Amino acid sequence: MTRTLQDLKDEARARLAAGQALHALKIERLLLEAAPLDFDLRLEIGDRLVRLGTDKLAGAVYTAVADHDIKSGNPLRAMVALKLVDMMGLSAAPLVSALAARYAAGSEALGRGVRPAPEDLSAKVRDDLDLDYAIDQKELLEGTARMAAYTENIKNYPAVVPPVAIFSTLPRDPFVKLFERLKLRRHKEGDVIIREGTQGDAIYFLARGEVGVTKAIPKPGGERHEVRLARLGPGSLFGEMALVSADPRGASVTCEAPCDLLELKKEQIEALAAELPPLAAAMARFTQERLISNLLATNPLFQPFDDESKKQLLTRFTGHEVPGGTIFLEQETTGPGLYVILQGRAEVLKWDAGGYVKVADLGPGDVVGEISLLHEQPVTATVRTTTPATLLFLARELFVPLVEAVPDLLAHFARLAEERLDDTEFKLMQNLVVDDDFVESLEEADDELSGDDLVFI
Repeated sequence: MTRTLQDLKDEARARLAAGQALHALKIERLLLEAAPLDFDLRLEIGDRLVRLGTDKLAGAVYTAVADHDIKSGNPLRAMVALKLVDMMGLSAAPLVSALAARYAAGSEALGRGVRPAPEDLSAKVRDDLDLDYAIDQKELLEGTARMAAYTENIKNYPAVVPPVAIFSTLPRDPFVKLFERLKLRRHKEGDVIIREGTQGDAIYFLARGEVGVTKAIPKPGGERHEVRLARLGPGSLFGEMALVSADPRGASVTCEAPCDLLELKKEQIEALAAELPPLAAAMARFTQERLISNLLATNPLFQPFDDESKKQLLTRFTGHEVPGGTIFLEQETTGPGLYVILQGRAEVLKWDAGGYVKVADLGPGDVVGEISLLHEQPVTATVRTTTPATLLFLARELFVPLVEAVPDLLAHFARLAEERLDDTEFKLMQNLVVDDDFVESLEEADDELSGDDLVFI
């Protein structure tokens, strides 16, 4: 059976899981000879050397990986390597400065660079390759470390590198301070990073490996099944909603390969933001951009449009930051336009029988105001924020021609309006049923009925 480089990598990991670290390193040495530009492999060789008690050799490998990744456009894996260098008790300060100089705001190297492509592990290897070849242990350790730390033959580094989220909007000093707060988290395949329904308290940069994003969807009968939403690779950032919402996590994230993640706790970001105004501004811009990106990708309002049209439509909205307790739609008044909740939460209140009845809770992505616009009637309910919120507003004079020109959009809002009117009616009926005066009137009516008056169906 023909084997590939990936097969050898899997075999090395199997040997390691079986406690055969030296045998795993033998295979990784062969892999490095075949794929010298596989710096994930070099990082794993450093890990192997740590496991075999040769921290000094491992430190040299990690340093080489960090230096290469800073130059080549892989800053997140460089950060992983720098964290590992620091764990070895070695000085990482010069390379941290080089990282900030190349990737912080104002760097001339930042631009529309391309991230380095991963090594092709589908390449075939000889069928007769001996994985248990004889080699002196000292040569295995020292020789493999020299190979993994050698980068002098790599000359063609890119002049332009892509920015890294959040970090590249910061000047050098805040960049370094934010890097220092990062915590390296290393996980094996199958580990759950985020569990749906738990409270979010951190964001994660995925430096190496792959994760799957899943959500439990209810089925008839009360059962739930997992639905795969996405697969994320190196360079991805997830968990950012913990920065802007107190809601529980809306999905689970699980490692589908060994992963290296860089974690930032919410309280660390908040403390740093108070100390460093540029960081506070960068985080605000980042979270708003991600919220808008998610809105454009998932909200039915934008689905009938291509990417360019989505952006043009978005420019017609105005953004409003409002505190909790703000009434932005009031029952029986003329509806000014359509609102989209970008961030925060709100409640829908219906005035009925001398008091307000809450008929719905709203959150990010929900739209309100469409019933008044579609039916050309006063607003049917009051909408009030329950937390600080960011609202996007589309004025009536822009909404009406938009839905008239896009039939799919008109159909979507018509369905939404009908569902909301039905739901409101049901909620009001529920409230009426528990009202004491209504219960008494039912009891009086029941006394007046005889058996002959009742019809059973």
